[in-house]
Amino acid sequence: MSIGKYRICSHVSTRPQGFDIEQLRQILGQSSLKDKTEFIHDSDNVLEFIERLGQLMAHEEIEFGAEPLAALHVAGMMVYMLHHEDLASTQVQRTIFMQRCFDYMACTEETHVHDLCSEILGLMDINDADMMLNLIVCCRSASPLNTMAQIVSSCLLWAMLDKLTDLGFDTHRLRAYTEIMMAIAMVNPLDYLQNCLHSLNLILRVIGALLMAGPYGSTEKLRSEAGVPLEMLVLPNDDAAVLFRWLNAICDELRDELQVRDAHVQERMVVLEIACELMQLVHANLAEFYQQLYALNGLQDDENDDGFISDHQQNDEDFEWLL
Repeated sequence: MSIGKYRICSHVSTRPQGFDIEQLRQILGQSSLKDKTEFIHDSDNVLEFIERLGQLMAHEEIEFGAEPLAALHVAGMMVYMLHHEDLASTQVQRTIFMQRCFDYMACTEETHVHDLCSEILGLMDINDADMMLNLIVCCRSASPLNTMAQIVSSCLLWAMLDKLTDLGFDTHRLRAYTEIMMAIAMVNPLDYLQNCLHSLNLILRVIGALLMAGPYGSTEKLRSEAGVPLEMLVLPNDDAAVLFRWLNAICDELRDELQVRDAHVQERMVVLEIACELMQLVHANLAEFYQQLYALNGLQDDENDDGFISDHQQNDEDFEWLL
């Protein structure tokens, strides 16, 4: 068991908890924006903070560079998930603020993005499971907002997947989605369900957020504005089928273990919920693939009486999850 996996396993949180104002003050106090954001100590009002930081952006008082922009992005994400009264009434303002933070002096050059993500992860310690849970939600929510948010969110999600599965990445950049296969190859469902349930919870959430930031989300602007090639943004159908089978194995094991009433029963239910949601996402995006597969194999003379594809088809082991 890796050190990173062990450290994250030691935490018991199962759902994102959000941030409180003191966490925001502490992190900004450690950042290069410390002197420019002293006003955060004057009030707990989130809308006042949004207004004051918005003025700094409007007057371009925050300079270009990985350190100040990372602090700004962190502020945007933390405000988005900040605990305060009447959350619903500020949802729109918090979302627009996060979008504006990512859009401010946006630069998608690879070295800058790497440095930016390194600085963000220096402020948001993903060795802390609560922090990682919150950051996953922030990335999933930010990625549709603009191109810069989509790129940074994707890079941060890859960094978290690397942390959880020891993929050996040494740079923060966009990656081909086939690399998800490397991660799931390292995650034996039975082993993780028995020994590291919380890591599995995090891995499932990261993979889901990655898919929504790329192949199962909108990638048009990544291609047109950032020049990302299409092949970098696609999860091949064969890989999606393998992912579906892996998720199905997790769900099968969890359904059996739900009968066990111990201290982990609630966490098992949460992991089952996340795994089923991810299965639905993958299944929905494989619909065309299913149709093609049945057209090639199911409309031959090899159908079983019950309508399923014959298990005597060539390469049937690749599609065992269909049977």
